[in-house]
Amino acid sequence: MYVGLIIVFNTFDNERLKEDFISVINTMQHAKICLVCNSNSDQDFEILSEIAEQCHSANVVNTKRKKSNTTAVRAGARYMFNQFNLKHLGFIVDDDRWELLEVIKDYAQHQEAIVALNTLEKRKKAFKQTFFQSLFSVPDYLSKIA
Repeated sequence: MYVGLIIVFNTFDNERLKEDFISVINTMQHAKICLVCNSNSDQDFEILSEIAEQCHSANVVNTKRKKSNTTAVRAGARYMFNQFNLKHLGFIVDDDRWELLEVIKDYAQHQEAIVALNTLEKRKKAFKQTFFQSLFSVPDYLSKIA
């Protein structure tokens, strides 16, 4: 069973971090990654495309111009929904690249616990959620299991 992860980048201006992201993403097992470029910078899109090319489970979605983070997450979710049959789909929104890298590392370490928590949360709901309603915030789940 694969888990989907949407990562929204508002900017990616640090070329040095590219290798760190590639190594962390490549360590993730059973995950499909959607890197969303939420900026109007061709340079940011090129860097994210290079990351996706070197990661077996990553794809890039380009919003072409800056939108709200919620809209960018929805664009990534639409892509993931159309490409993969996923039961669990989380998202991370970029505020700080270093912090984002740490959240992704934590996600990779606690992926099984996050899936278990998401399954439990879905069972608690009185009604079946739509695909977009079932998206979960990875940092929120990490704070619950820590």
